[in-house]
Amino acid sequence: MKQILQGLNEVPGVLGSMVMTEDGMVVCSALSSSFDGEVVAAFASNARLCIGKAAVQCGDGIPHEIVLEGEEGSLILLDVEDATLVVITHAGLELNTGMLEIRSLARKLRGILEIQTS
Repeated sequence: MKQILQGLNEVPGVLGSMVMTEDGMVVCSALSSSFDGEVVAAFASNARLCIGKAAVQCGDGIPHEIVLEGEEGSLILLDVEDATLVVITHAGLELNTGMLEIRSLARKLRGILEIQTS
């Protein structure tokens, strides 16, 4: 899993990545020392919970991908089995092509998590 996250971090524009449980516990992290994994996981978990509840109340169902864009970059949350892939990017990431690579690596992580939970 760590190897996949390190590969993801090589995608141009990606600053760091991690896998966390739904309640914000860090499963595996490839974040640089400039990020506090526990803080990122807590924020990502809370954002996912709040956005998920709002989406369900609006009749849209639970989102499988959430992209929070800011001036300096984005926080991308993707479902991977019973966990969440968190990707931090800088503002220069080309979301169209960058997301293709991120989704591809998310599928690999799903496969690993499926095997581990079997």
